Amino acid sequence: MAVDVDVQPVPAAGAPLGGVAQLRALKRTGGLGAAAAELRQVLAGLTDPLDLEAAGGLLSGVRAHAQLAAEGGFVPQRVALLGNSTLDALPNLLTATLVRDGLLPQVRLAGFDQWRLEILTGAPNLADLEPRVTACLLDDNAVFERVTDPLDPAQVERGCAAFPADLAAWAAACRQALGGLVVLATVPLSGLRRDRYRDYATRARVEAAWERMNAAILDLGTEQGTVVLSAAAIAARFGTAATGGVPGSIFGAERMRHVAGQTFSTAFLAGYAEELARVARADLGRSAKCLVLDLDNTLWGGVVGDDGPGGIKLGGAYPGSAHRELQDLAHDLMRQGVLLTVASKNDDATAREAIDTHPEMVLRGDAFVAFAADWNPKPGNVTAMAQQLNIGSDAMVFLDDNPAERDLMRRAAPQVTTVEVGADPAGYATLLAARGDFALLRVTEEDRGRTAMYRADAQRAELSRTAVDLEQYLVDLGSKLSVERLAPLNAARITQLFGKTNQFNLTGRRYGDDEVRRREHERTAAYFGARLADRFGDHGLIAAVALARSDDGAWEIENMVLSCRVFSRNVEDALVGLILRAALAAGAPAVRGGFVASPKNGKFAGFYPGLGFAPVGGAPGRYQHDLRELPTLPRWIQITPDEEVFHVH
Repeated sequence: MAVDVDVQPVPAAGAPLGGVAQLRALKRTGGLGAAAAELRQVLAGLTDPLDLEAAGGLLSGVRAHAQLAAEGGFVPQRVALLGNSTLDALPNLLTATLVRDGLLPQVRLAGFDQWRLEILTGAPNLADLEPRVTACLLDDNAVFERVTDPLDPAQVERGCAAFPADLAAWAAACRQALGGLVVLATVPLSGLRRDRYRDYATRARVEAAWERMNAAILDLGTEQGTVVLSAAAIAARFGTAATGGVPGSIFGAERMRHVAGQTFSTAFLAGYAEELARVARADLGRSAKCLVLDLDNTLWGGVVGDDGPGGIKLGGAYPGSAHRELQDLAHDLMRQGVLLTVASKNDDATAREAIDTHPEMVLRGDAFVAFAADWNPKPGNVTAMAQQLNIGSDAMVFLDDNPAERDLMRRAAPQVTTVEVGADPAGYATLLAARGDFALLRVTEEDRGRTAMYRADAQRAELSRTAVDLEQYLVDLGSKLSVERLAPLNAARITQLFGKTNQFNLTGRRYGDDEVRRREHERTAAYFGARLADRFGDHGLIAAVALARSDDGAWEIENMVLSCRVFSRNVEDALVGLILRAALAAGAPAVRGGFVASPKNGKFAGFYPGLGFAPVGGAPGRYQHDLRELPTLPRWIQITPDEEVFHVH
């Protein structure tokens, strides 16, 4: 049977308890939520899996959940876990990791080896959780339980060949039963299975079949609504060492496998929880968006103010090769939508000269959407950049070789993610890539063009400064708005907008890929995206709308979200104006919408009343438009096609 986790394990003797003791004191005084920043910093300092498990136990259960929820700064996330072995440590490890990352988790673990039965019977123990993410972690028993003679390599090959299709069918049934995102993992082959074959030829044959099976499982990750994690990559990335098992192994102590059915080491489960937390963050649109880079001894070796642009170390032999490697990585991240900025203690002209003229420089000036090379404290500069780019400081990742600068950033701007690096630049790129701060479920075309979009924003800002007034500025932009229905080519971006938009998000409702496809197919909702372009370029899809029909025939705006990049241009007014006109043309008696306050959307509390919607009596935050006097559409926005694109099933 599945249970909500409220376990508080006792760490092994000798385990470091400083951070765990702090958490215990905060919980005892009811201060978990009130000390959210301190709590997250304590969790970030815990690296031992046993400490993380103990911390997760303290943060689980009704009391701790209530304390965290009262603070209001955590974003709820619901995760269901299934497997075929004992995973009792995993919920607490995942809870600690998610809280560290600013999420308020509800984690539920299905019973031992119930992964098939739970889903095939309609998920009776998990369905009421309504998980956004359902993860399944399997060991090799899931494959060998259907192999009658494990010494017959032909049987093993057939079992390996059939398993990916079985797993795909299970994932489809899981989405049908629970909705949300399904997270699978490759299946590791244990040494006990591999090493029982006496001859190397059979051993190679079985391992080859196993590798082909895992490659086919990884292929399932290309499907919408499914993510596949690599067990081997997790073990390598997080430096997994077994707890009483084979050093460096995914697997745990042999005694625990016999006594408790615990296949995986606690260290591996901690790494798996870390990777699963990245998926859970990406599902909610909480991935980092901006990489803030230091220059001296970070992007290049040496101090440009002392050595001059020609004297810095970049490219060629070490250490220049390490700095070039970091720039290559940053450039690749930029091409996938990560914004790059500079925060450096430097003379601006000297820093820009090095960037523009050094022959080994990968990142030229146009790679950066903000540039602060001065002698001001870096936390202030980074906070100002966040405001300039209209993103939260919690969407920024700071990389600096100087430990004093890192410490200051953590103290003065704790919401910024500060990467802890050593003095040796050799591993900077590998460390940054492995952290996964910028991980997404899917990279869209809008992501790939984001740096160009921000450059165009700078041109728009220049036009704004020279315009006579705001209306003239908006007219001169020449904005063109088009609305498009949900389709295979825009589905990922529409769900991404619902997932990651926080400021103009009227109800906070977030839709997963599977829910969107299912409700469109069942004709219980209709989803739309809106695209904006102007004289400086294409913003891409910048808004998403979910519409449904009420029992009385009225249209319901379930949620509408708008990218912060196009605020103050009346795009939101135009979209609702088009919805009202389409509803009137379709004979609907009214259009209704709701506003649910969050820590970030307060400035839009008066949005619906401002467009002629009236409060619905007895229903706080509910509004209705009777379609008698429709608001005027902004004259500076050209709309193509017309409002008929909006419809409700």
